[in-house]
This record gives sequence, structure tokens and C-alpha cells, in this order.
Amino acid sequence: MLSAVLAWHAPYSVSRPIGVQRPRPSRGRPGMSERAQFLGGATISRSLIGEGCGLAEFLLSRASDAPLLGAGSDVECKQTGTDLWECQMPQIGMIGFTVKPVLTVLLERSGTSSLCIRVESAQIYLLYPGASNAQLLQGCVIDSANKVTWSASEGGWLLTTDLELRVGVELPRTFLLPRASVERPASAILRQFCAMQCNQFLLSLEQSYKAWARTQDLGLAPSSLAGAPTLRAVD
Repeated sequence: MLSAVLAWHAPYSVSRPIGVQRPRPSRGRPGMSERAQFLGGATISRSLIGEGCGLAEFLLSRASDAPLLGAGSDVECKQTGTDLWECQMPQIGMIGFTVKPVLTVLLERSGTSSLCIRVESAQIYLLYPGASNAQLLQGCVIDSANKVTWSASEGGWLLTTDLELRVGVELPRTFLLPRASVERPASAILRQFCAMQCNQFLLSLEQSYKAWARTQDLGLAPSSLAGAPTLRAVD
């Protein structure tokens, strides 16, 4: 859905970065009332049966950074602060242009049974065929936070992801219809998209955990087994 939003909004882009903060449902942010607001999110759980007692150790360690940040994809990143990462996400091919997201992500591990993946800021670049330089997308505001929790359950673990996502898009001056005419259907599609992404995220996280657990059993370094996304350091 985000790709569709970018595709629709791209013709109105100029050089201005996208601001991204954690959702604050009870407080409107200045300027958001001037935009169409697409509200998404999903809460999905997945049972991990017979997976031993190492899930908490894995999620609270640096070994889980890659699957948490990449959500199943390889990402290029560099650590810019304590628990703060700049991530160059995989490019998204659209009709007529390519989207290159660069996200600044805060990975918060503040407890023993939960963590939060929060996008602090973002720059979305658009690269058109034949162009020498990419352009920054204008007029889009994204609020995103993904809280991951885990708890012991009968025979294994219950892993839950709770994603909140809000996308604000400036409408073109020529748009004469009520905002609700696009907000309601787009929000419904966005929620479906979030549910699909959350399921994929949990599946990727489970696969990465199993790969890590095998390295622990065999006494190998985590990189010795394939099956998990990797982080490639960027200078």
C-alpha cells in the first residue's frame, strides 16, 4: 500500500525529506489536518512450538538486529548512535521510476519481554529513467512503530507484533473530492497490507531465530549458517 501511495504522490515531489515519528493517536501534529490521512496497523501473533528457551536471549541480543531491521530483506545500514541505525532499504520498482527508502530506525530493547522498532526519520528518493540524481519525495508524513512481545506458552512461545502506521499525504490542489473519499478505502487497504507484512515479519523472525539456535547448538558463529537476513555495514 505504501508503494501505491508513493506511486500516486510521486508526480508532486520536490526536494523535501519525509518526517517520521511514532504514532500519537490522541494528539494531532501540525500540518496533518492539511493532508489526507491513511490509518493502518495490525496485531498478529505466531506460536513457536518446541523451540526451547532461547527466544528471549535471541531477541534481546545483537544477533536479532538484522531480522528486526530488515523484516526479511537484506539491508545496508550503519549504526549512527546507541540503538540507532540508518538503513538503506531494498529499492522498490514502480511504473516509470524507482523508490529508494533510507530510514533512520531506533531499536529499543527496554525490557525482558518486549522491544520496539520505531522509525525516527526517513528520506524517500525517487529515481527516474535517464536521471543522474534522485529526488526527495515531498509532502508525505509517516508515523510508524512496531512493538514486538513474546511470552512462554504451552510447548513453546507466543510471538506478537503490534504495528501502528499512519501515512499523511498532501492532496494536489486540483483534488476536489472530500478527503474521506480517499481516506476510508485507502485506510482499509493499508490495514490489509499491514496484516500481510506482520505475518511475513513474524515468519522471517522465526526462521532467523531457528537459524541462530542451530548455531548455538553446534557451537558455530551466527554467520556460519544461512537462512537469516544480513546487515551490510555502510561507511
